[in-house]
Amino acid sequence: LGQKLSNLQGQNIEIFVNPAAPYESVINRNMRWGMVGFKSIFLVTFGGFGALVFFSMLRTPPPEKDLTQGVYRDSPWLADDDWQASSIGSSSKSTMYFAWFFTVMWNAISAPLPFMLYDEITKKENYPALIGLLFPLIGMGLLVWAVRRTLEWKRFGAAPVTLDPFPGSIGGHVGGTIELPQPYDTRAEYLVTLSSIHDTESGSGKNRSSEQRTLWQDTALAYTEAGFHGTRIIFRFNVPEGLNPSDAVHNGNSRHLWRLNLRAELDGVDVDRDYEIPVYATREKSLRIADRAVAAQEKSTLEMEIRAAQGRILTRPGMQGEEIFFPIGRNIGAAITGMIVGLCFLAPGFFLILHEHMHIFGGIFAFVGGLIFLSCLYMPINSLTVSRDAGGNIIAVRRILGLPVKHRVVAALDIQSLSADSNFSTNSGGRVVKHYTVYANLAGRKKIVIGEGFHGAGEADAAIVTLREKLGLPVKKNN
Repeated sequence: LGQKLSNLQGQNIEIFVNPAAPYESVINRNMRWGMVGFKSIFLVTFGGFGALVFFSMLRTPPPEKDLTQGVYRDSPWLADDDWQASSIGSSSKSTMYFAWFFTVMWNAISAPLPFMLYDEITKKENYPALIGLLFPLIGMGLLVWAVRRTLEWKRFGAAPVTLDPFPGSIGGHVGGTIELPQPYDTRAEYLVTLSSIHDTESGSGKNRSSEQRTLWQDTALAYTEAGFHGTRIIFRFNVPEGLNPSDAVHNGNSRHLWRLNLRAELDGVDVDRDYEIPVYATREKSLRIADRAVAAQEKSTLEMEIRAAQGRILTRPGMQGEEIFFPIGRNIGAAITGMIVGLCFLAPGFFLILHEHMHIFGGIFAFVGGLIFLSCLYMPINSLTVSRDAGGNIIAVRRILGLPVKHRVVAALDIQSLSADSNFSTNSGGRVVKHYTVYANLAGRKKIVIGEGFHGAGEADAAIVTLREKLGLPVKKNN
């Protein structure tokens, strides 16, 4: 306003005066919606956080339960109020609430950025500040996520899982059924993933962080049939000995949990559910799941894994005959997500270096962000070709944007075994996807990559069989 008045020197302006109190006068009596919106950000952000803290303080904490006493000694899962019966609800509703809370907080904080950046870019010509626009863009993505979670809950409702046996068994079976209010469709494929996860927390206060590491995982294409409420989903996993049981009570900064994920791509809204279930070393078997359902599940799962592995192993004519190739553009979704994370580190790093002259602290942010960005950029721009020549040699060539950067040649007879190893994992919704690379192992612990980008251990095992056949490898042992 001051700048506007300085430009009106020598001109008449209209002033609104209160006759009863002349000292109450205004020049612009219109509602300043921009300022209202800006201050509303603080109302929503700090007010919402304060309301959450106040609500948490009003809640009476549940009494601590001693797992060494009474019924908990023989049935530790009963210490969790959600595990009192074999029917267990999903986390879909709480995830929906969290999605909206986080989306509102993020967008409320990042909403002023476009207005702040306008002057920074147009008047000061600070073009690196454009990176700051990533934060509102992420906010738009979060809004889409929150809407999807809401539509998912509205369409499928609670849809609890009924375990058989209860609790799930280490050294036995983890099985059950889910009644989904969805018309039965023989074409629909329901993917069920069971994961053993180690959840650790570190730090304190605002520096507190959580990390989840998947210790064991198995995926199956569930058997489906018409049920009372639409579609009945039936599944069963064989769980090996030696895995950690669920922690019914979260004491300290570390716990083990078992998560069941149900996912299917349907017409309209897809189903995506997480269930935290009790799994203990009881060695119990399922009693009510029919053998025909398990046999159908195992058959369809094997066919799915072979089909998926063969779909990633592409072939084309090459200099030495047919060659296997893994083209540019793989893992594009994970790469884009990782690059956005890298830019979120780079942006404050450059700001601290260029504007605050905090070279060391800003340099750390920029270095970490650059490392993440370049690593994720490499993922979709590299390719791999593998072939066998007339002399019986296996040739593996790595390229970046079509330019060869690594060339390996080994004799097929020198390959002792094939193995698969997970080099990274991604989290899609609540489901952790482990990405596997297939290696040809030589003497002296040497190895070369002959396949990559396979999702899950089952798909990787199917890829080993397919690669061995296509390359004519006389390998009898797979690790």
